[in-house]
Amino acid sequence: MPNTPAPRLTLSEWLSRLESQHPTEIDLGLDRVAAVAEALGVLRGAPKTVTVAGTNGKGSVAALLTAGLKAMGQVVGTYSSPHLLRFNERISIDEREAADAEIVAAFEQIEVARGDVSLTYFESATLAALWLFRERKVDVQVLEVGLGGRLDAVNILDADVSVITSIGLDHTDWLGPDRGSIGIEKAGIARQHRPCVVAETDPPDTLIAALDQREAHALLINRDWRIDDTGLTTAGGLKTDLPAASGLLASNIGAAIQALEVADCGDLHEGVLAQMGQVQLLGRLSQRVIDGVEYVFDVAHNTESVKALMRHLSETPSEGTTRAVFAVMGDKPIHDMISACDGAFDEWNVIDLPQVPRAQSAAELVGVIGRDRVVDSGTFERVWDALKSRCTAGDRIVIFGSFWLVGDAFSIIDSASEPEEQG
Repeated sequence: MPNTPAPRLTLSEWLSRLESQHPTEIDLGLDRVAAVAEALGVLRGAPKTVTVAGTNGKGSVAALLTAGLKAMGQVVGTYSSPHLLRFNERISIDEREAADAEIVAAFEQIEVARGDVSLTYFESATLAALWLFRERKVDVQVLEVGLGGRLDAVNILDADVSVITSIGLDHTDWLGPDRGSIGIEKAGIARQHRPCVVAETDPPDTLIAALDQREAHALLINRDWRIDDTGLTTAGGLKTDLPAASGLLASNIGAAIQALEVADCGDLHEGVLAQMGQVQLLGRLSQRVIDGVEYVFDVAHNTESVKALMRHLSETPSEGTTRAVFAVMGDKPIHDMISACDGAFDEWNVIDLPQVPRAQSAAELVGVIGRDRVVDSGTFERVWDALKSRCTAGDRIVIFGSFWLVGDAFSIIDSASEPEEQG
């Protein structure tokens, strides 16, 4: 039976309510969310859907696709997660975040439609995005998978084009213990006879087999499309230089262009590529310079993304001391992530995230890193005050790991200063 409308709540009040209404934070499966989506009438919303999965690079590809589609004249709804500073970042139309009132209206409709079905926070957010995209009559919706693919809430939609960015060890408690198992979960977003662009340069055999079993039209990097010293060559024969999008991997830029080619939404003219080259994602190698000290912010929260961050740091060495500020969820491959940083930092500072039950405690991180290598620990606000006093011009501070940490750091640092942005 449908629920009666809830009393008028603010967006903040709605989010607090959603965090507590389902017994678990993660509850993979499509039956519940699909039933509510059917009641809302959002299963047949936008004319075209592009779904993006992968261990790393999902947000980058979604942003690149959005920029390209918008340059083609399409009205684009984009759903991504998690957010850094505010929930509204998750839902945007033509690169403009949805307003509080729009999201509240969506949550009110979901509350009526769900009846006695319990939804997770992520499932409610997904349905809100789909409802808003239908209301705003978008031409294309770009949906970023939250976790895995096959059983993720966005997979209630049949993607016209799917993209799989990379396959790494992450969320192994949910997705399986190895890349083979995880590859099968990612392949779940592909649809029969529809293109699936794969940017993983070393795809597990299970991924290829799963795509074949689903009869998807797989387009693999280094087989069907290629990136080399001359640029990108797509499956359709387009040869072009890669747009120089700051901080984004060439494979992800290429995957987005390849997806646009097969999406049949417009011509891949120079103006489209130029707009893709302007894409910058907050929290992906984002930089600030404050009083001569360089701050690098990166949501590298698994081994592969930490390795990419380390490559960037080695290619752009700092003149002074390099200090790490780090926090991470407890279900991540923490030992491997720390090992990937070997020799990169002169000191470590580890952060407690008491508001996040899944976060690894600072005390436990000290045990992994080594007490002699950790200078300070605690909340970011407290650690930052002490950290500033130890820094001089030419030093570098690298704030990385959890979205929660990077978001908190952005908020605190930007509210305390007017930094010079560098990308």
